[in-house]
Amino acid sequence: MPVTAAEMITVLVVDDDPFVRRGVTDIFAATDDIVVVAGVDDGDRVPAAVHQFSPRVVLMDLKMRRVGGLDATRQLMSMPHPPRVIAMTAMDVDDLVVQAVAAGAHSFLSKDEPPHTFHQSVRAVAAGNTLFSEDSLRRIVASRRETTASPAVTELTKLSERERDVLKVLATGASNADIAGRLFLSETTVKTHISAVFTKLGTRNRVEAALAAFRAGLVV
Repeated sequence: MPVTAAEMITVLVVDDDPFVRRGVTDIFAATDDIVVVAGVDDGDRVPAAVHQFSPRVVLMDLKMRRVGGLDATRQLMSMPHPPRVIAMTAMDVDDLVVQAVAAGAHSFLSKDEPPHTFHQSVRAVAAGNTLFSEDSLRRIVASRRETTASPAVTELTKLSERERDVLKVLATGASNADIAGRLFLSETTVKTHISAVFTKLGTRNRVEAALAAFRAGLVV
């Protein structure tokens, strides 16, 4: 069944390299449910582009000449109804990724990921989920080598046993449906538990919560 205009996932690509913008646009040309509506070359152009094109997802490069993706993400998150942001980085592990997630980015991608991973990530984020791998989170945690507990780690003791179970599966990159299947819960119950986890840990999204789980040793 053809995808309607209302169902189409619109994407804004933000990168100061025109070849990257063109390459990312070409990646989505093969899909029938994702369309790149615009591309801009720096973070200072993002707010105006979002107002003009109203993308559901922004693919945000983190290192640009005038305004980096970190500051641009913070600007977007201050909007009443911000788009969902996927941070893009040329590095497997980049401390800016962690900062971007803290600023409100919903997911992250390495620019050298295969096209199908870009497709899956955009679809997941547009649907309110996040696509990431356990290995990528382990590398981030290892790269930071934090020696003191973050507030999120300290608050892990406030979680109920079932909330800890949900968080442990969430940290593997599982969707709500996957979590429900593994723990024999309804998706509605999973959403309730995840909301409670976010509140108790002081995290805003699944990546932040998953990072807290890894730092606390809940996932090994």
